[in-house]
Amino acid sequence: MLQGFIGDKLTMMGAKVNRAIAEGQFYRLLTSMFLHGSLGHLLVNSLSTYSIGPSVESWFGKKRFIALYLFSGFCGNLMSFYFLPQPSIGASGAVFGLLGALAFFLVRHRGLIRGSESNLTRFAYVIAINFAMGLSPNSQIDNFGHLGGLLGGVIFSYLIGPNLTIERIRGRPVLVDRPLLTQAIRK
Repeated sequence: MLQGFIGDKLTMMGAKVNRAIAEGQFYRLLTSMFLHGSLGHLLVNSLSTYSIGPSVESWFGKKRFIALYLFSGFCGNLMSFYFLPQPSIGASGAVFGLLGALAFFLVRHRGLIRGSESNLTRFAYVIAINFAMGLSPNSQIDNFGHLGGLLGGVIFSYLIGPNLTIERIRGRPVLVDRPLLTQAIRK
């Protein structure tokens, strides 16, 4: 939910306001992820993106990274729209999507990438701590937005994310990326 006070300016700028979305302002399912209620809120989301973003971008590439970020933020806001009547802003759904996508990527490629298990354990702790904070009394954290973003990231990674295989090309082993959705479209 909002960190602190939601004024008319944030509402007018595109916060997730269920009534407005139900009346057709669907753009709010994206714009709200670019608004923050305080400098602290912005810094936490920026630091979180900075800490996990480069790893995700290095495996997914720039275009898929941007698509993943936007899709996860949309999914987070969509789940929040369905389950949380209060207004909401922030990029944490998108950040959780990065986390979910990278976690799925590591599970998918456990045999190829060293350190997958320890990273997955750290991710589980981060997710659990964040959800616990959202359940604390008087919390203004939108756990539905977090969960929607996380699931959106997993879905994106499953369908469009890197699906690495080792194939022999001209007699040499080569690492090839064959995203699931791309394979399905080609058939």
